[in-house]
Amino acid sequence: MSTAKKIAFALLALMIAIIYIAVTFRLRKEIGWWAFIDCFVLFMTVFTWLMSLVIGQMIPHSGKILAKIALLFGIFFIISLVGEYIAYTALS
Repeated sequence: MSTAKKIAFALLALMIAIIYIAVTFRLRKEIGWWAFIDCFVLFMTVFTWLMSLVIGQMIPHSGKILAKIALLFGIFFIISLVGEYIAYTALS
């Protein structure tokens, strides 16, 4: 896959993450501040992935480091989804 296609895909993923935050904002606002953890981690995952692609064209070493950070945020996103699911079921 070419870099331009990867960047376009990353931008699409960023837009989907922002729409996800906007659509679920009201539900999360009623529950508490901790309900935004998965939104933050999802946004950071996609944003650092996009920056790894953009910066990786100019500075390949920095792009690889940012890609690793994006992967780490992706793992944190899955952990936060599981944690919030457990918290939601405990509150219900």
